[in-house]
Formats: sequence, C-alpha cells, structure tokens
Amino acid sequence: MAQHDDPRVDGMFRRDAIGALPAVVLVWLLYAFTYYTLSEVFNQLGLSALMGGLALCVLVLNASSIIAMIKHFSEDRTAIYSRDLYYLDLLRTNRAGGSK
Repeated sequence: MAQHDDPRVDGMFRRDAIGALPAVVLVWLLYAFTYYTLSEVFNQLGLSALMGGLALCVLVLNASSIIAMIKHFSEDRTAIYSRDLYYLDLLRTNRAGGSK
C-alpha cells in the first residue's frame, strides 16, 4: 500500500470534497426546475404542498448524506485513498513496462 504520509491522499480527499459541492447544488437546481416545471400540474391536482414537502425531504437527505460521506472520508482518508493510490501506482508501473 502507499505510505500513510503520502500528500496525494490529502489532494484526492480535497478534490472529492470540493467536487461534492457542485453535485449537491446541481441536484437542488434540478429539483427546483422539475418542481417549477410541474407546479401547474401539482396545483391542479392539489398536490403542491405534498410534492414540495417530499422534494424537500429528498434534498435534505441527499445533502446530509453527502456531508456524512465527506466526514467519513475525512476520518478514514488514509485507508480509503491509500488503496486507490496503490492501484494507480501499480497501473502506472505496469504501463511503463516495469514490475512491482
């Protein structure tokens, strides 16, 4: 496995954590667009409050799961990313024609 003090571990974690934010924002925007697009149908069926509440529940659960994932990755980043780095290094070595 890769060394525990490998600076690439922190870099990989940082990129994943930063990349999670746009993903959450995109999901929120997609839900807002979908709700807005279907709001007339919801109004006609009397489902606006129900659908809004359900969408809010899904969005809160999605955002909280991403936050929990980032927290877990932060706590176990060495175990999680060291394995990735080990196989990336192995792949790079094999592509270069060497053996490990």
